[in-house]
Amino acid sequence: MRRVLFDSDVLLDVLAERQPFFVASARALNAVTQPQVQGYISGHAVTNIFYILRRQVGRETARSAFIKFIAASSGC
Repeated sequence: MRRVLFDSDVLLDVLAERQPFFVASARALNAVTQPQVQGYISGHAVTNIFYILRRQVGRETARSAFIKFIAASSGC
């Protein structure tokens, strides 16, 4: 099993659809859909990602996007 630690910027690229990195970051995150890959982020990245995302897209959009991301990544 491969374990991959994702940098905050990769998640921000996808959640905020930041160009020109969106496509590459989405491909990297998509790797965790494979059974042999587990993706991780550091604990402090969660608050940092939300803080930065909130400043880029607004509080409600950031909250909604983050909740969807967490739900999708936890298999809910």
